[in-house]
Amino acid sequence: MVSFLWHIPGTSRVITDCCAFRATDLHGLPLGLRILGSSFLDLRNVEIAWSIVASWLLVAPLEALIGSRRLLLLGAVGTLVPTLTMSLIFTAKSPGAAAPLDIGTSAVVVAVGAALSVWARSLPITLIYLFGVSIDVLVSPDLATAEHLLALVLGAFLGMAMLRWPPRDRSESRRAEALASRNLGA
Repeated sequence: MVSFLWHIPGTSRVITDCCAFRATDLHGLPLGLRILGSSFLDLRNVEIAWSIVASWLLVAPLEALIGSRRLLLLGAVGTLVPTLTMSLIFTAKSPGAAAPLDIGTSAVVVAVGAALSVWARSLPITLIYLFGVSIDVLVSPDLATAEHLLALVLGAFLGMAMLRWPPRDRSESRRAEALASRNLGA
C-alpha cells in the first residue's frame, strides 16, 4: 500500500515524510517509525513483486511457526538495528554527503529467512539461503550488503533465542512445527 501511494500524485510527499529513510535522516523523529515505514516502500515493480514473493515464501511460514507477535518483533529488530548501524557508519564515513534512500524489505526478509532456516532445522534450506546471501555479498559489496549480513546474524540469533523460549501454548507450537516441516520438506 505504501508503494502504491508513492506513485499517486499528491501523496508522494506524505509517503516521503513517513517512509523514505536516508542515513542522513538520523536527526529526525520519530526515527524508528520512519525506518520501519521505509521497509514497506518499494519504488520499482520488480521490487514490489519480489517483496510479495518473499513474504509468501519466508514470512508466512515463519509466522506459522513462531506467531505474529514474535514475527513482528523479529521484523522490527531485523530492520531497525542493521539500518541504524549502517546509517551511523555512512554518516561517520561520509560526513555531509547526500545519502541514498534506504528503502525496501531486504533487511526484514534476510532476518526472517535466517530465523526460518534456524527454525526449519534443515541443512539444505540453510545452505541454499547462505549461498543466496553470499551471492549478494559478491555482487555488490557495499553498505547495503553489510546491512544484509547484520540482518542475517540478527535473524539467526533471534531465531535461536525463540527456539529456546517457544510459544506458551505448546500444542499450537507443535501443530505449527509439524505443518512447517511438512511444507518445507524437512
